[in-house]
Amino acid sequence: MVKPMNEQSPAVKLLTILNVQSAKPPKAGKKRSSSAASSASSRDWHALARKAQKTTKHDSAPSQLGSKLVRAAQLLEHEQEQDKDKDEQQPEEREQEPVQDEEDQEDAGAAEQDVYARHWGPETKLVEGREKDEVDSLKWKKSKTVLKQLGEMQLFHADGVDVDEPKQEGLDLYAAKLKDKLKSTSSRNAIPPSQEAWLRTLSSYRDVLFPKVTLEAHDDIRTASAMHAMNHVLKTRTRILKNNEHLSRISSSKTPSRPSSTPARSTLDQGFTRPKVLILAPFRNSALAWMQHLLNFSLATNIENYPRFVSEYSLPEGATDKLVENREQYPEDHVETFKGNIDDSFRVGLKVTRKAAKVFAEFYQADVIVASPLGLRTSIEKEDDSDFLSSIEILIVDQMDVMLMQNWEHVQFVMDRLNKLPEEAHGCDFSRVKPWYLDGKYARSIPLSFPPSPLIFPPTLPRRAPYLRQSLLLSSHLTPEIQSLFASSLHNLGGKLKASLSYDGVLDRVPRGVRQVWSRFEAGEVWEEDDRRFEWFTTKTLPALLKSAISSSQTIIFVPSYFDFVRLKRYLTKLDDFSFASISEYTPTPDVSRARGAFFSGKKKFLLVSERFHFFRRYRLRGAKTFVFYSPPDHPSYYAEFLSFPFSSPSAPSALAGNPEADPADVDESELSAHVVFSKYDLMKVERIVGTRDARRMVGLGQDDAATGAAGEGRFTFV
Repeated sequence: MVKPMNEQSPAVKLLTILNVQSAKPPKAGKKRSSSAASSASSRDWHALARKAQKTTKHDSAPSQLGSKLVRAAQLLEHEQEQDKDKDEQQPEEREQEPVQDEEDQEDAGAAEQDVYARHWGPETKLVEGREKDEVDSLKWKKSKTVLKQLGEMQLFHADGVDVDEPKQEGLDLYAAKLKDKLKSTSSRNAIPPSQEAWLRTLSSYRDVLFPKVTLEAHDDIRTASAMHAMNHVLKTRTRILKNNEHLSRISSSKTPSRPSSTPARSTLDQGFTRPKVLILAPFRNSALAWMQHLLNFSLATNIENYPRFVSEYSLPEGATDKLVENREQYPEDHVETFKGNIDDSFRVGLKVTRKAAKVFAEFYQADVIVASPLGLRTSIEKEDDSDFLSSIEILIVDQMDVMLMQNWEHVQFVMDRLNKLPEEAHGCDFSRVKPWYLDGKYARSIPLSFPPSPLIFPPTLPRRAPYLRQSLLLSSHLTPEIQSLFASSLHNLGGKLKASLSYDGVLDRVPRGVRQVWSRFEAGEVWEEDDRRFEWFTTKTLPALLKSAISSSQTIIFVPSYFDFVRLKRYLTKLDDFSFASISEYTPTPDVSRARGAFFSGKKKFLLVSERFHFFRRYRLRGAKTFVFYSPPDHPSYYAEFLSFPFSSPSAPSALAGNPEADPADVDESELSAHVVFSKYDLMKVERIVGTRDARRMVGLGQDDAATGAAGEGRFTFV
């Protein structure tokens, strides 16, 4: 158990008293000792600290701060002894027994029922008494459950960790004012069913991976997630302020100890730094939407810097959004992703108080940080400081499918720095830090060695915070990178939820009559796949294309990975008499126009295209009759779009003004064909295109494995 106030060391007392000097004074009606009040008001605690500093100016650097605190604590004891002598001479001036704190009674009665306290309390059972080796060796069990509005989910829970379901309804976690705000936002008398389902799911503080976010449901998910994040921030700040008042009343009394009739109150309510919520988004337009939701649930009557924020995260004044103005020419998902300000380097802090909110707050004063992976990494590398991520308790990563098209390494960079031991104290009151932030294993007392510098708490000592952090991962589809992040970086002992996926495919959107040939190669081990795919394409697929009179020209080669794109482009450049043009996301716009024009006119027989080019530009590429996919695209809609290009008119979706092509001529479906190269490691991509059932059979996981040659090559044809 945590040591009571009267048993703590003088150093802890000094830190506590210094921390509450600016706290709210006791409420009117509370009786105080006049001598105690006079002593508390006249004593200059900062002067004591400066006096102690002078006596320790010759101390060595590693122990300098610790020596200062020890000296200051000795001075504090001397002052207290003098006060004690004065009180013995004037017993009638002693403070009377304070009235029992009603808030203490309320908190003590609700602690067992409050899921917030059960998960984030200083004595949470999730990490109690668990060594690092024990936690790392825990096996995760998987079961299935069905949630309203969310569908079938896979529930992962650590074997041996007792996670009780809360006895209260999930919505009881949220403040009544926030729920009323949500109702008013939706213009209903009740919370919308989809948002209510999300709030009930998030209220358990489990991790959630939801890789099937649709355009229609995206804003509802953002709204519910923002309300959950702000509810967590407001609960945390309310407890800290209540404890500040509690400690203020204690410090203003004659003695630090409370009467025996007053129940003990734990004041372990903080982390190393103030930020508790981190939201990662790909573009400024997404950050603008998130911040508006957060501010809506902050209940603030005064918002600082909001006009500046809107100005910097919207389009420049006077600019028009041509994408929105011509939205009928683009797919809906492209318009929603790229409308507005699409700068991908930003970071902004949000500070929330009882009546006000401040945008552009300094990170160490902020409660919520909204940033892009690139913007956060740039800031960390520039300042060489990531300590503000040490106490993140809720992580939300939005539009992960978009981040995969940017640079996934930035996401991994940020994830690797979450909940690490800070290198500096940053004004932290370690007597208020929850034990599972400080200790390598859960401890029942606060370590009294101050300051907790890297010499005292080495970086190799494991933290418990990552095993409690709640993470919400949102994407339109699942990829191996997202799955790996979910499995390796999310360790919430409260449990993990993952949406079950089943696809019907997009083949029904491909024009009828187009012959589609899928060729599977034996990939070997995962680290051999890239080389074997390249070998297969250069020795079998490409020679077969060149032998045919039809496929030896007017052929588009679609390459999802930019690294494969560069490798293949270098190989094709070395071939004799191989006429091709290439466009990627890094190709300047004039060069893109020249390459498209040369291919359409027949001057170039092949056109090499990267998936990220199509993701950012969404051009309609005309003039092709053969489509070759070096591997299946991550976005299944791209497969159907490419095969529809010959049948699309210039005014059809995804066409752009100023195309060099003329009106399309009649197309004979028998002249069109598609060739797709895939391996067993492409299962997630394949099932999004052909459907889950067929995909498992094609990669050798179906019931007819022997008949389809599961261990070798496979060839599948769709018409």
